[in-house]
Amino acid sequence: MRINLLESLSDNIVIHRDKCVYCGVCVETCILDNLRMKLAPCTQACPLGVNCQGYVQLIARGRDEEALRILEEKLPFPEILSRLCSQPCEDNCHRKKNGDHPVNIRGLKRYLTQIYETRLPSLPAVAGPSGKTVAIVGAGPAGLTAAFDLSKHGHAVTLFDAEAEPGGMLRWAVPEFRMPGRILGREIDRLLQMGVHFQGRQKLGRDIRWEDLTKRHDAVLIAIGCSRAKRLGVEGENLRGVQHALSFLKSVREGRPEPLGRRVVVVGGGDVAVDCAQTARRLGAEAVVIVSLEDESVLPAHPNVVASAKAEGILFRGAWGPQALLGDKGVVQKVQLKKCVSVFDADANFKPMYDMCQLDSEEADSVIIAIGQAAEMGDLFECGIATAHKLVCDPMTLQVHSAPVFAAGDIWTGPTSVVHAMASGRRAAESVHRFLSGEDLRFGRGYAGPCETDFPIDTTRASLSVRSENPLKRFEGPGDFAELEEPFDSETARREASRCYSCGEPFGKYRTCWFCLPCEVECPQEALWVEIPYLLR
Repeated sequence: MRINLLESLSDNIVIHRDKCVYCGVCVETCILDNLRMKLAPCTQACPLGVNCQGYVQLIARGRDEEALRILEEKLPFPEILSRLCSQPCEDNCHRKKNGDHPVNIRGLKRYLTQIYETRLPSLPAVAGPSGKTVAIVGAGPAGLTAAFDLSKHGHAVTLFDAEAEPGGMLRWAVPEFRMPGRILGREIDRLLQMGVHFQGRQKLGRDIRWEDLTKRHDAVLIAIGCSRAKRLGVEGENLRGVQHALSFLKSVREGRPEPLGRRVVVVGGGDVAVDCAQTARRLGAEAVVIVSLEDESVLPAHPNVVASAKAEGILFRGAWGPQALLGDKGVVQKVQLKKCVSVFDADANFKPMYDMCQLDSEEADSVIIAIGQAAEMGDLFECGIATAHKLVCDPMTLQVHSAPVFAAGDIWTGPTSVVHAMASGRRAAESVHRFLSGEDLRFGRGYAGPCETDFPIDTTRASLSVRSENPLKRFEGPGDFAELEEPFDSETARREASRCYSCGEPFGKYRTCWFCLPCEVECPQEALWVEIPYLLR
């Protein structure tokens, strides 16, 4: 074990932890590279690099406006993520690692963003025109985030999308009760006010030619997502009354859903499957059953989502898979099931195994298949920037083999979460900006910063309160598409925020301080001071 003798010297950096917001200004201004930030586990896990610890602590201190500003520093669309984030921060929360329930960080984000109901966030500062133009194909989470970041740099950005309105899956695949259209519209309006142009009903290969994009723009970013529904590949999948999740949810958003009948079976175990089931209830279905390969105890859907569905009377049948869809006169009537004994093989590959001695069935007037989606590579293959199966690009820079072409989001990674798609859009935007500015695309990007990620954590500072969940609006029956989740009140938010261990903090790692004091002077919270001999100060 190597020992750095400098680390054993006296540390003269003092942090007032009830003032510090863990912004890292002191670390960045340290001339002698002495200071380091113990990066809280929640912040380490955030794909967009949000200072989760900072805004949670500010809520606990009753300083909501400052907490909101921390969100706005990193999040282009805070209202969207306060509702749809998959909360990897909570999965990495030290309370959870200690066997407790994690801090409800997404719920606290939702609490902060409700202020936008009374005032809109200010537009970010935008640099002067760069004279460069960027075409982004795909106006989903990745494309929108890339457009936001690139427009801040002063580049002229045009979003192209096959649909009439921007938003991608946020608009067409997320139900109104999960993401109200007015919220999405408000977030996208800010983007358009920044000067981003949108051109709808422009499908690559049909309405816009690849050659025209590359000739008219200095860079092109492909962010078209995964829009092709995966099929079961069983008998009866083409019967009337059988729909796939994305087309079903889109038809509802457009106000033209097909009649479902009294009894609906949803095949799948993820959040989208649950969204379909709850949507079916709002369209009037009396009995809705979710059939999944996974046992109910290990469903991919978030536990809170599952709980809300159960509260609406939706039933779950875990560890069953469809053997066939049976019908009469071309109309589905029944889902024949087979018992699933395992979903993955020993190498964690998806390879379901079934016990064909255990069969069952579910009556169905409609069947909705929600087993995932894949990328549509046909148009990109025709353009010469993809193989028949995947888009190949540099994993760090997201640059495709052709210099001015980049990729972002699900088209490259496969189906993922909204926050991960946005993070991919941000990484691609940085590469595009560097490319347009003549900078090296890779320099410094593998460096995690002056941070420590493995350190002892003091668990004595937090309250012993139990986790608070966001209150859910009671389902009122068919036609009730009102937003399901409600925000915390201020008292609940303070109590929940007080559960935070406040894991991270800046500290003097190498004890090489020369008393130059930029860290102390620049600290915006006056939370740091340097202990120096009296005569020197």
